[in-house]
Amino acid sequence: MRASHVLLGLVASAAAIDVEFHSGSDCGGGATICTGLEPNACCTGNSPSVAYRYVPREWTLNAEGYSGGGCYTIVWRTEFRGQDYACMGIASREYYSGSYYWFVNRRRAEEASNRNCTQSVKPDTLLLADGVTKYDIVGLDDAKVEELVAIANTGVGPEGMPEEIQALRK
Repeated sequence: MRASHVLLGLVASAAAIDVEFHSGSDCGGGATICTGLEPNACCTGNSPSVAYRYVPREWTLNAEGYSGGGCYTIVWRTEFRGQDYACMGIASREYYSGSYYWFVNRRRAEEASNRNCTQSVKPDTLLLADGVTKYDIVGLDDAKVEELVAIANTGVGPEGMPEEIQALRK
């Protein structure tokens, strides 16, 4: 393994790029979030828009959004060259089902090898439409997460969320 690959992995694990699957078509509303997503890990979801937040401005990377289940059919791509945020909106296509990013190298052969999705991860956080209130959803079964997302997508504040989830508030 090349030293540059090891270094990129260490740097990426120290950074905290969040991938957010939003209920609104413009990266607004409630969201499920993969916090601190590692490169080449496909964050899975089901939403009309996906936002990337907290990308270090000095990093050069590409990100893609997919439909068709996980990271299956590419529907969107962006390049991060000095920006720390991007929103993948939906325009007459299927909802996003997955997204991941990878570091861009100067040599195309290296970039192609760095571009493979190596794992799928589920969101670990539920964000309410207020943009502030967050809940830890790690360990909840899929049906419970879907129920909570449906409630969050109505635009309720924390007082409208079920009592049993209040202990999971971040």
